[in-house]
Amino acid sequence: MGIHVPSDWIIESDFMDWYRKGDPLRAIAKATERDLEEVCLLIMAESSPSDELERSRAVRRRASATNEVLLANEEMVERLHASEIGRDDIPKVLKALGISIDIPTAAELLHIPGIPGGQTVEDIPTRRIGDKLSLLYVTGVHHEIEPDYQLALGKMSLTAVSELRGILNERLPYRRMAEILAVIEATALAIRARTITTISHEDYESGMQAVSRRLGSITNDPADPWPVPGRTLRARYGHGSWESLLNSVGMRMLSSDHRFTELDYLDVLDRSTEECMQFGNPMDIEFYDQWIIAAAAVREEHPSAVELIRRYGSWEAAVETILPSDPPEDMQPDEPSYIDCDSGWGTLEELNEWEAREFEEWRVVENLVAEAIEALPSGSFLHIQYSHTAAPYARATPGSNGVRCEIVSDLGIPSHEWRMSTHWLSSNGWSAPSPENTNWLKEGVPRTEAAAQILLAIQRGRHPVEATELRWNVGTRPS
Repeated sequence: MGIHVPSDWIIESDFMDWYRKGDPLRAIAKATERDLEEVCLLIMAESSPSDELERSRAVRRRASATNEVLLANEEMVERLHASEIGRDDIPKVLKALGISIDIPTAAELLHIPGIPGGQTVEDIPTRRIGDKLSLLYVTGVHHEIEPDYQLALGKMSLTAVSELRGILNERLPYRRMAEILAVIEATALAIRARTITTISHEDYESGMQAVSRRLGSITNDPADPWPVPGRTLRARYGHGSWESLLNSVGMRMLSSDHRFTELDYLDVLDRSTEECMQFGNPMDIEFYDQWIIAAAAVREEHPSAVELIRRYGSWEAAVETILPSDPPEDMQPDEPSYIDCDSGWGTLEELNEWEAREFEEWRVVENLVAEAIEALPSGSFLHIQYSHTAAPYARATPGSNGVRCEIVSDLGIPSHEWRMSTHWLSSNGWSAPSPENTNWLKEGVPRTEAAAQILLAIQRGRHPVEATELRWNVGTRPS
């Protein structure tokens, strides 16, 4: 069923041009004198998947370029802000001073909470051969490509073979390794011949999970799996874009909805809503559009507000997937005063007993983990896991300057399944994930403190963690 637009709504001739060129929704709404929800409905009625893809490219291009200008003029921006010049007016002043800047995009970037200015962008990482091989292998499996052993033997570079051998552990049977290489090279040939042209993010993710179930854990480093999860692949090899990822191996994007999985839609709502709550902003279309423009400036691609509305039916329905609208029922006047805690309903005394018991459990586990870290031999690491599905994991790797502590990020576990408190981690000395290291990282931690640091970070997840469900084992770093 198509989207109904009231007959008295006049659609301006430039309307979709503005959208395709990446103009912020707020600017389009102002130009057309409509509210943002009306703007989104009009765009939904007129747009096609190709329009969304064109807009996504434009937003990424404009946001990145504008962010560079703001970074280059950060001191000037801060002075203007300190002079109480409005965030919408700062780009106009910069333009008047002779600075070439995209005023509408700059205004949206400057509206992100905090001191206005550009966002620091990590250097573009060197693409890993192992990531490319993962994309080719899963694509081949998805398209049911038959392995070509002779082609692989004669065509595949020794560098690629060596790279894959370094990633996969030696327990993998030789025949399985040969099959992987043969599918990879046959897939590369099919892409060159145009018999394979694309794979959607959703199809890649499904294929990756099927392969992982079939092969099990086959990497030397259990925290860096192969085949590579799609989100990690997009961030690391595609530099934030599924289209860039496909183009890097000769494939192309056929539809804008191929960029994201179902988890991506939930994740972006989760992340943006959390930031709204953190800064006390309403979770509305205006903020969300600003948020994804800011994300595009640092090479992150997310569904547009229009795509979310199209998927969930309305903006309210989209937000309610993360924040249910029904408030809890009020207590009756004569109802006893109980406290709702993670262990169930109980009195304050019962809650205190539960907290004391939980504290003791964590103390015992911390001592055991500390002993395990202290006893780690050279060249090894301690891998700590929570026994539940979709749960955090961590790693402690001793070195000459202390222990390297790592906590899984949302690149390893989708944030709607398990979200660490990124604000707390940043405030407590943890380095944010990067394309080179996809986990939260704290280096140089004394051995006597490493267990406490890691376990405290694990407890900062969204869901309650039971200390008794933690498991750990010693691994060996590849030589």
